Amino acid sequence: MVNFAQKDTMKSKERLMALLSGDPTDRVPFSPFSSGFSARIYGIDRGEFYRNPEKAFSAGINLMKAFPWMNSRPSYGWADRGAWEFGGKVRWPDKNRYPAPTCLEPVVTNPEDVDSIPDPDPKTAGMNPLVERFNTISCNHGFPASLPGGTPTTLSAGIVGRTNFLKWLIRYPGAVHRLQQKVTGFIIQTAKNTMKKYGAANCSVMCGVPMESNQLISSRTFEMFSKPYIQKILGYYVSEGVRNILVHLCGDHTANLIHWNDIPLPPRAVFSIGHEMDLKKTGQFIGKNHILAGNINNVILQTGSCQDVFEEVKRCLGIGMKHPGGFILMPACELPPDTPLENIEAVAKALYEYGYY
Repeated sequence: MVNFAQKDTMKSKERLMALLSGDPTDRVPFSPFSSGFSARIYGIDRGEFYRNPEKAFSAGINLMKAFPWMNSRPSYGWADRGAWEFGGKVRWPDKNRYPAPTCLEPVVTNPEDVDSIPDPDPKTAGMNPLVERFNTISCNHGFPASLPGGTPTTLSAGIVGRTNFLKWLIRYPGAVHRLQQKVTGFIIQTAKNTMKKYGAANCSVMCGVPMESNQLISSRTFEMFSKPYIQKILGYYVSEGVRNILVHLCGDHTANLIHWNDIPLPPRAVFSIGHEMDLKKTGQFIGKNHILAGNINNVILQTGSCQDVFEEVKRCLGIGMKHPGGFILMPACELPPDTPLENIEAVAKALYEYGYY
């Protein structure tokens, strides 16, 4: 493994804290955005990882020790949410058959049934009790508690099915808004409970935005059906004093960027982008007050040669390091769980050669 000790003048935590404060750093941090990969390195099945927050935390600590050059910390959660929280079922990735837990089937498929969906108890619904267990361990070890970060659209699509949701945007807009309002209320109540226990200053949020990709919906649809609810949730977080926010734009959100001008964010928020987006143009949009992150192509990470990975990381560094707000090297989305270890080594090698300021 590359020996970063030869050139590093900062420890991982020092590097990240300096970046978040807008101060100079010795090199670019690498955040692995890891869940399933952490389970693999720890030697446990992904089903076990996601069902057991205690083991997920231990896997995160193990990753930090195994790859000290990374800026990683234990994390917990998954993207395909909504159905379980609102009375449906979840499929676990036992025997590593799937990358992460997924919704088995929609809770409702008829727009007339939206109003009859019971409001779940945030203390017992879906993954919330598991996240609460993880938050307790995390805070006891000096890490922040996680607030619900998936947009209402993500959960709504899980409740009615993603295909149905996209159809409803056109055919049943009123039902979509009612569903979004219901989900927004659930997210905010969950967040209130978390902040009451741990304090807003000790909380962080990863706001994943997959269903709003322009590969699925238009900028106008985002403005009408998603933006108002994201504004309400992030506005509430900021007003309560949450300062550690990462926005993960999963897919191509280029046409939606203009709308983020109207969404409340604290200074030094992190914008993580997929490989479909342009690092330079996104950096120009978010400006020097926010941090740019991304956007190593995940297909290259998992299936490319070591040289392919090296060149892809070099590309990201060559563009991202010019962003005046600072840059974090990250995969375009969650680090593929089956990424070859030699490709992780290639990331380190490129970072060692081209990632120092």
